[in-house]
Amino acid sequence: MRIILIALAASLASASGQEEARFNPPHSGCYLGVRISETGEGIRIDQVLDDGAASRAGLQEDDIIVRFGQWRFDDSRQQFIAFLKQCAPEKNSIRVLRDGSELDLVITPDPTLVITAREIASHITGHRLFRRLKGADLGQLEKKLVDCVRNTKSRERAYEAMNTVIDSFNLSHTAIITPWVKANLFGSGEHFHLGINIQKVNFNETGRYFVRSMMFGSPARLAGLKAGDEILSVNNIAFEDSPRRTLAGYEAHRHIHTIQLDRNEKIRITYRRKPNAKARTLTVSAGEPLDAVSSVKRSIRLIDPGGEFPIGYLHLWNVMSAELPGLLQDALRNELKQAKALAIDLRGRGGQVNVISKIARTLAKEKRPIALLIDREARSAKEMLAYRLQKYHHITLLGETTAGAVLPARFIDISGGAQLMLPVNLGDAVIRPFTSGKRLEGEGAVPDIRVAFPLPYRAGRDPILDKASAFLKEQASGRLLKI
Repeated sequence: MRIILIALAASLASASGQEEARFNPPHSGCYLGVRISETGEGIRIDQVLDDGAASRAGLQEDDIIVRFGQWRFDDSRQQFIAFLKQCAPEKNSIRVLRDGSELDLVITPDPTLVITAREIASHITGHRLFRRLKGADLGQLEKKLVDCVRNTKSRERAYEAMNTVIDSFNLSHTAIITPWVKANLFGSGEHFHLGINIQKVNFNETGRYFVRSMMFGSPARLAGLKAGDEILSVNNIAFEDSPRRTLAGYEAHRHIHTIQLDRNEKIRITYRRKPNAKARTLTVSAGEPLDAVSSVKRSIRLIDPGGEFPIGYLHLWNVMSAELPGLLQDALRNELKQAKALAIDLRGRGGQVNVISKIARTLAKEKRPIALLIDREARSAKEMLAYRLQKYHHITLLGETTAGAVLPARFIDISGGAQLMLPVNLGDAVIRPFTSGKRLEGEGAVPDIRVAFPLPYRAGRDPILDKASAFLKEQASGRLLKI
């Protein structure tokens, strides 16, 4: 009986793994590494690309392909290409006509994701900022990216490996946005995700995953997860191995991930709140769109509203939307009208210069004491906003030095549904006027009051916000004055 139960459990686990794999499918499609044209006899090879499957198999220019696996030449070039797209990239036989004779060869095609790898290499090697880097080995970039695909078995892990390679250039806003994240986290789709960022942290000499941040109103937050919780598994698969784990659009060294899921799909997340504590499990789903504007609206509140010095709080999840400056102004006039001081949370994500310019003007004119909450993941336009406002006597930066990732980004659509995020060549021309000539790239905005935020097992406690609240109450009471 015990053997039967073990076999049944193994069978169920296997079925679950196969179902989960749709979020991280194995490599598909066949890329031969040739340029072709159609003739009356077959598919002519016009060019054999270096270090491609065709080159390794011994194919030559002017060979005419008449058979590939189950495909026979009786149709068009377009049909051959369509056949290659749906084939698994596995060892196969290929028959060609060469000098009037038929020749059978063995070929192991590359996955079609190799095309994406070559595109990425082309964009980076032609980019002015990368060419200026001393010691940048751009000549080997294409091979390294192609090897990332060849040395992995699935789509998500290949993107992850390629991100690690391009992150080695140490330029901000250099990352591959995976197809799922492009469509569901930043795109114009329905955004059915949990509104959660999960960061890999080296804890006790092992890499573990902890909740870094959550959107206000997100299913993850509503289900009871807290910042600092260790994420152990999703649907009984260890998070490290979960097909649902995907990079959340940051540079690779930030190790920030999110969880993929379908609309209204219920998933089980196993987590731990304290070291060595018993694991807990919760069920969560997402059925309505999540966006930064709704998160900001849901974050607005008074801290200690019945006290002598209530503090107004608002978290700018990102500063991308043109609605945000007006939303901030409305909140200051209405929900936060009774606040004696303000805590504006800038932690995480980035934004756009035209949006932060309007926010900066609003906060600069405020008469109440303001604490801008920053951490090492506050990035891009948020860093510029923090630095710009630091000069005002009523504004204090509180937390950790920001990411130092301020180069403006542009997004390039690439094959396979992904996007390539790259810094803008003339980024300094946009940034330096806003920061009075200060270079923040690689340096970040430095807080006036430093507060450490060790992430593991934080159990939702927020030392940066706690310190800001205490500091603002002192300022509002007149006992402190920033000089």
